[in-house]
Amino acid sequence: MIAELVVVKGPDAPRKFALADGQTLVIGRGEKSNTRLADQHASRVHCLIEIDGGKFILRDQGSSAGTFVNGARVEQCELRPGDVVGVGHTELRLDLAAQHDKSTLAGRPAAAAMPVITAANLKNLVGQSLAHFELKKVLASGNTGLVFLAHDSKADRPAAVKVLWPEISKQEDEMQRFVRAMKTMMPIRHENLVEIYAAGKNGPHCWVAMEFVEGECLTEVINHFGTRGMLDWRTSFLVAVQIGRALETAYEHQIVHRNITPNNILFKRDTKQAKLGDLMLAKALEGTLARQITRPGQLVGDLPYMPPERTRSDAPVDCRADIYSLGATVYALLTGHPPFEGNSVPEVVSLIRSAEPVKPKRVHLSVADRFQDCVMMMLAKRPEDRYETPSKLLIDLNRIARYENIQV
Repeated sequence: MIAELVVVKGPDAPRKFALADGQTLVIGRGEKSNTRLADQHASRVHCLIEIDGGKFILRDQGSSAGTFVNGARVEQCELRPGDVVGVGHTELRLDLAAQHDKSTLAGRPAAAAMPVITAANLKNLVGQSLAHFELKKVLASGNTGLVFLAHDSKADRPAAVKVLWPEISKQEDEMQRFVRAMKTMMPIRHENLVEIYAAGKNGPHCWVAMEFVEGECLTEVINHFGTRGMLDWRTSFLVAVQIGRALETAYEHQIVHRNITPNNILFKRDTKQAKLGDLMLAKALEGTLARQITRPGQLVGDLPYMPPERTRSDAPVDCRADIYSLGATVYALLTGHPPFEGNSVPEVVSLIRSAEPVKPKRVHLSVADRFQDCVMMMLAKRPEDRYETPSKLLIDLNRIARYENIQV
């Protein structure tokens, strides 16, 4: 790391992004960004910073509100240490990396400094192995870590390996508890859950190896909305049934996922099979460790898919929160967008808590009335007005399947 970009203003403050030579940092709130800002005023891909030979070149990427450096709007410029970049309602300051103190203490040489593990240099793990998993390339970046395509040399099969972000895995005791919890839950199997192969901690890296699913996440499916044409509502219905079955298994094991979003559901178009990811991770990271992941000013997870009770830190959360998030995900599959969108985090939170979503048939006329009613019930503001359990949701979905002659 040669420098870092520090969020000094905005919903992500005081988050930091490490900058290494040869890296390109993509700043924005969309899936193609490797910063994923919570600022709704930022464009999905707002700007980028290229680091080459110690130079930091900032380039605006056609953002709607513009990119600013020290208050002046720019299209392209070279950043200097101390410069402040304005993106939407967020300000980020360029700071040079702090140097390790090599002086002696009490007459003794200082211990050799451990290398700083950052989100940026996790990508340098490509080509290395964690246990018997050789990391081939980066597949995706998520809320809890970086996902690599890997080869499982022991079983001779592809795998997806998630390496947790440094801020999560820096506490040894918590990580050992995490690994034990993961290994306890690995025997849980369901055709609509991404299978867990192994988990461990190698040096500073805490990781989970899981089934590699050849398909696309539902975020990509939704992004194709309007390009490939409107998705058949029956496909959304099948996703609701299959992930409902996955949640039924979670409920049986007393697991609340807490972060069901299109990004956490993988979909195989050829077989129309949906698989829910990160379920075991949700269980292993619950409690104290889950709270440590929350950065000041930032809500964990994808805000538009959060139930009202999760926007209040002291509210109890149970399986009905997952039912809401599944409803919001299915709604996005039907309409091309989540139930509520806004220009700021407070605005979206306010809408989630108090506004009623527009019914899907306003956008997708062919949606069956019974299925629309089911989705709207999943999105009820009060948990007690939703389906009480995933099993009760599935009873209703199976009735709809029989009435609409859908094979499930």
